[in-house]
Amino acid sequence: MTSRALFAESVNFHRKRLGATQVELSIAAGLGKNTVPNLETKASNVRLDTVNRLAVSLGVDPCLLLSRRQAQPSAGYKERDLDASLATNLCKFRGQLGLKQVEVAEAAGLPRKYVYRIESRNVSITLDTLDALAGAVQVEAWQLLA
Repeated sequence: MTSRALFAESVNFHRKRLGATQVELSIAAGLGKNTVPNLETKASNVRLDTVNRLAVSLGVDPCLLLSRRQAQPSAGYKERDLDASLATNLCKFRGQLGLKQVEVAEAAGLPRKYVYRIESRNVSITLDTLDALAGAVQVEAWQLLA
């Protein structure tokens, strides 16, 4: 299952757990009122900042929103820098595999310097890019944000 689909399913699950409507969650997260309805019905490709906003509004860690488990959250989630987590973890996992940035970019089907830009925190990525990177370094997408 893709990160898009997992995210849409998890947002739906946690939104219902809280008893919020799609529009209420969109507004609480500071997003357009149609963002959550579109996300849940079309499994939209969203950026990490949107993932973070929804995680904060739902009170769950974004890793939980991108995993296959539907566990109850243990404590509220306070916003953290997902771009920094991604940069650190991508570097760590690529190092464990002995891969250069360009090799990860090629394996993920991304431009040659894109991994450099991610690890330098000069670009905001989407869930599709997160999936591609996770595949390139042989981990699940949520592990890149942990």
